[in-house]
Amino acid sequence: MKAMEIFTESKSQSCIVVDVQPEYSGMNDGDESPVFIDIIKFVVGQTGPILMFVNAEDQGLTGDTVQDIKRYWEDTIRGEEWDPDDPQESPIDWSRFTIVDKGYGYLRSWMDNGVSPAAIIRVIREMYQQRQNDSRMLFGGEGEKNEQGIKKLVGWEFKPWMLEDGIITNWISISQLKRFSGSYIVGGARDECLREVEILMNAFNIKYKRIDSLIY
Repeated sequence: MKAMEIFTESKSQSCIVVDVQPEYSGMNDGDESPVFIDIIKFVVGQTGPILMFVNAEDQGLTGDTVQDIKRYWEDTIRGEEWDPDDPQESPIDWSRFTIVDKGYGYLRSWMDNGVSPAAIIRVIREMYQQRQNDSRMLFGGEGEKNEQGIKKLVGWEFKPWMLEDGIITNWISISQLKRFSGSYIVGGARDECLREVEILMNAFNIKYKRIDSLIY
């Protein structure tokens, strides 16, 4: 099913959009990827609520600010012909958007080192059972109990570095993600930040639908 067909059939569907912002689009190098324009037009064309993850000034990970990102989206919707000095209302209803500056790396070190999603999910589920936001605090924190507990959860994939480089999950509330169950998910990158969000949703059986044509 093409993105336009989904758009016309399910316009009221909620959406989760990840890292659709100037620094990742290529526009700063004069080579903007067209998928970013398609994503923005699709999301703005929906009428349901939007959960928008960004990497912005709160975490200091990109040169973008939240205002930069909002302006980029607005400029995309207005098109190339509009006069930026002409005051006008925003073409986007930002009241539908919940914007979360998620930061980077909370699951990524484990992902980038090839740890399977299944092992990561087992650790995340145990963290929530024990009401911990950091895997290094499981089973009472540092020490032999933590090491033995992580080894049991991860199994043959266990590596000693996991005891120092933990999984952290306090960048988003699970109750908020659950409110977006059944959402379309778009943005990117498909094996990086967007995949982080998907793994966390999978850990709690929160449903979502990827639109592959709108993922970079």
